[in-house]
Amino acid sequence: MLEAIYTIISIIVFFKLMKFMIKATWGLAKFVVAIIFWPIVIIAAICGLIWLVLPILIIVGLISAIAAA
Repeated sequence: MLEAIYTIISIIVFFKLMKFMIKATWGLAKFVVAIIFWPIVIIAAICGLIWLVLPILIIVGLISAIAAA
């Protein structure tokens, strides 16, 4: 009986830790995108590379919309 209770509690703790890890990873990914990706996009747009920047922005927008849902 104690083994079953231990197993259930272990599974609950495991999934709570997984949820925390996913949130932390998503926060880190947003930080990296903000620091590395956006300056590259802005510089490319200023240099006249809209044909390159526009598809990238559309793809990133779709991914972030799907991830936020």
